[in-house]
Amino acid sequence: AVGLMMISAVAMADDASFGRQIEGTYILKQANTTTHSSYRFTPSGGVIWSASDQKELAYVPAGGVWKQVGEHAAVARIISFELDDSGVAVIDMEFNFDEDFRTVSGSFKGGIYPPDVDVNNIKKKPTLTLSNTFTGVRLTYNGD
Repeated sequence: AVGLMMISAVAMADDASFGRQIEGTYILKQANTTTHSSYRFTPSGGVIWSASDQKELAYVPAGGVWKQVGEHAAVARIISFELDDSGVAVIDMEFNFDEDFRTVSGSFKGGIYPPDVDVNNIKKKPTLTLSNTFTGVRLTYNGD
């Protein structure tokens, strides 16, 4: 199967300074699993995502959009295509950042939908539902 490259749509952030504050990469750990994932937030409203279980579960890295919903909070919609073209994962997430934007916690819910789903206006039932909570930290570089 051939994977599809996801190009994330850009949604302008409600507050440009918030976008600059969350800009960067966060490493998340799902509750009760060994799965880790990385989320890179752009200041203009884009998200790039990859996860440790993507090869095992046959999906590709993904992208999406985020929107500010509070002083230290954002929501995001992430889209990932299945490697075997069997569906599209649509995941809605809530991110709650600490006051310094160094740690994050939140939850996600979503599902796998047929390949022809309209990801902006979902009217189909998912073939599989997904949900969990997570915690995470901002990735930093302290090397030479």
